[in-house]
Amino acid sequence: MSDTLGMPDEPTGDEFRADPAFPEQDEPDTAAPRRAVTAKGVAVASARTVAGLVGIGVAAVTIAAAVLIPLPTIGSTPQGMTVVPVPTAQQLVCAGSVLRLADDTGEGATTVSALGTPQVRAASSDGQVSMNPVETSDASTGTTSSAPTIVSTPPSPDATQSALVSAAQSELVEEGDFVGLAAADCDSANGDSWLAGGSTAVGRTTLLSLTNPSEVAATVNLELFGEDGAITAPGTSGIIVPANGQRVLSLAGFQPGIASPVVHVTSTGGQVSARLQEAIVRGLEPGGVDIVSSVPELSTSTVIPGVVVTDLDAVQALRKGGDPQFDDVETAIRVFAPGEGSVSVTVSVRPEDAADTGTSFTLDIDAGRVTDIPVQQLATGNYTVTLESEAPLVASARVTSAVGARTDFAWFSSASLLTESAQVTAAPGPNTLLHLANPTTTEARVVVAARGGASTTVTVPAGASGLLELDSGTTYSLSGFTALYASVSLAEDGMIAGYDVTPPGVGSAPIVVFP
Repeated sequence: MSDTLGMPDEPTGDEFRADPAFPEQDEPDTAAPRRAVTAKGVAVASARTVAGLVGIGVAAVTIAAAVLIPLPTIGSTPQGMTVVPVPTAQQLVCAGSVLRLADDTGEGATTVSALGTPQVRAASSDGQVSMNPVETSDASTGTTSSAPTIVSTPPSPDATQSALVSAAQSELVEEGDFVGLAAADCDSANGDSWLAGGSTAVGRTTLLSLTNPSEVAATVNLELFGEDGAITAPGTSGIIVPANGQRVLSLAGFQPGIASPVVHVTSTGGQVSARLQEAIVRGLEPGGVDIVSSVPELSTSTVIPGVVVTDLDAVQALRKGGDPQFDDVETAIRVFAPGEGSVSVTVSVRPEDAADTGTSFTLDIDAGRVTDIPVQQLATGNYTVTLESEAPLVASARVTSAVGARTDFAWFSSASLLTESAQVTAAPGPNTLLHLANPTTTEARVVVAARGGASTTVTVPAGASGLLELDSGTTYSLSGFTALYASVSLAEDGMIAGYDVTPPGVGSAPIVVFP
């Protein structure tokens, strides 16, 4: 995809209008100080003088004086050694090319092959960054530009400090049944992540990509859930992902016909970056492609910024014939809470334009089952979705873009909270927008500075959302705030994609080792 596709103008710096309040972030509790325990023992011995005359002998008298006996003091200052960690490189993992089941001849239904090559952009605050493809892949892309890319920075001289590093990729696919725009940020590998998106219903193909950037093999276990609850299937445990390698698995291989899957990925040994890739074909017409990013944890307060609705009338026109193949073109929010019982969830869908208060509703969902909540009649515009729940959950939003018969779709995952500073790379593509959501009770003045270029200050009122146009393929630093959610969207001419902005890596602190 060329950078000339819908290249936006320079950022205008225009301030946006507010939407209603986000819930205020709770302050962490401060634990009560623990009292030291002091032991003191006192032993007192006493005796009386006894005198007596027995016959011609005189009894000796023993007098015992009171004596204070202190107990030994228990060590109050353990001896330890401070160890400064060795500086390590920061790593991000990019998803790699869009994949399909079958080769370029249409044969080999169980063979994974790549479609094209993504455009990857990366930068770090210290100016040093390297990009290398993984060595092995189930898609036979190892060491090529179609493979997942490992983005890394050299170790910092100070292990407690970390450079800001970000990367993103995009790919415009136009090959056979695969037509659409797919974009994703490059994320950190971890040992526990959740994926909400995709489908294995008729005409839907969803692949799970597991990429291990480390130097040791990772052992991965999967938990699968759908609209009917937990899914038990062989092959979900003990999956070996080789060092510096990628495994690709079809969700339909575990169970076909799942309309609303959610995947929980855990790994031991090496850590992995987990992604879903969904492609839709309705009859003979391609319905789009997208990459679904993972979230590292469940939450009772979930924010999905930058949900883009491009043309409500065009999307509704797709459903006029009543074809069930088009049931999933409407905007929907996918929600899953593990466990049992009922969970109350309050959903707020509010536009970034404060002139409209949006909509808010509360409903009960079944824990342990995936629920897709349709949000109908949502007018064209940009929205922030918030969910407040009784129990921790994972959520994402699905939207469809249409121009005539051409359709594409995107999954917008929930965003992680940013604090103090962050960095974001705008993936190459059309109409690239930065969405900002301020969950605090005070105004935020977010400084958005292009790498090597000008900066723009965006005023984000308390509990409101904002919007800023970005230059395609450019990296920006974000500063001047205490708490913020952010995402990037790309949308034009029936194409749509998006991804959230992730927090920067954290430097290592010195630790004390006790013998």
